[in-house]
Amino acid sequence: MSVLKLKLDQDQLVEDFFGSTHLIGIVSSARDYQVCWQVNRDLHYDFRVNNSLEINLTKNQRSFYFSVFEFEEPTKSAAHYFYNNHCQAEFLLPELKNVDYLWLIKGDYYQLQDVKKLIGQLRHVEPVQLVSLLDIRKLENKMNLIF
Repeated sequence: MSVLKLKLDQDQLVEDFFGSTHLIGIVSSARDYQVCWQVNRDLHYDFRVNNSLEINLTKNQRSFYFSVFEFEEPTKSAAHYFYNNHCQAEFLLPELKNVDYLWLIKGDYYQLQDVKKLIGQLRHVEPVQLVSLLDIRKLENKMNLIF
């Protein structure tokens, strides 16, 4: 009797998950819920924490939990995910230790000019100190963003 082994094609998984996405890095000393509350208030989004999307990473037999806030725009077929990039002394994306939060936009509706306009608006949100567009292709640990 032969055993069939299935191998997860990580490259395909990454390509499928990150197709039609944009990633924004945010620096802020405020807590994740405070930043989301202010973004919701100032930019009229509706981010809510989604505990089922929480990302659990295990390092050195310790578990770290990274919260994810979600906002869906059904009329635009777009979804927004706001990730906390650090938990205690660990990072969701260790190559971005200077970034506190990540905002991932999924869907074909948002084009680069829309994202740049959003970045401009985010710069005026009270607890936000710095905002930048990130190149997903250059991230080493992008698999950590997949829930």
